Amino acid sequence: MTWRGLRDLQKTLGRKSRGYVFVFCWEHASELAKLKPQFDEAGVLLAVVAVGTPEGAQAFSKALPFPKECLFVDPDRKAYSALNFHGDLDGSEGLFFDPKVMEGVKRLFFTKVTGERIKERGLMEPEGRAKMKEVMKNFVMIAPPQPRDAVQQGGTAVFKGNSLVYLRADEATADHAPVSEVMAAAECPECTI
Repeated sequence: MTWRGLRDLQKTLGRKSRGYVFVFCWEHASELAKLKPQFDEAGVLLAVVAVGTPEGAQAFSKALPFPKECLFVDPDRKAYSALNFHGDLDGSEGLFFDPKVMEGVKRLFFTKVTGERIKERGLMEPEGRAKMKEVMKNFVMIAPPQPRDAVQQGGTAVFKGNSLVYLRADEATADHAPVSEVMAAAECPECTI
């Protein structure tokens, strides 16, 4: 299903991921997949929208595993652009030293925010490392359609009908919306991991 098709659903929970390339996208998708039965019971549709191709989506769904009926691709990054997520490069940029490209690379690898989020989620502690190892056991590199897509940051959007009720842009790698905030916005506060 295309991103545009989701607008017609009564309650839609949409998670924008940067694609299938980065470890933390896999970790966050894994968290959301565990909540799918609770979302279903609450009448909330979980939709992970990613920069990618249908073939990449199939590989991601199989490797994680992630329910393929909840996975949508946005190879042109139209949803990312419409929601003003960081890293929306249009192809007019120069090579690596272009300021917009440099900002994307910085958000990807070199921000204080990434380190803070990793620490907050305990991913450097033995239990957190074990969790990541489990999530990543079937990891495969799935490149986005264009090299510039690799710096696209994601975010989280919650819709009720056509109304956007929650929007949070990821500032950097590993900076995902707190699950508790997403659940509250989706009117599913009892949903827990």
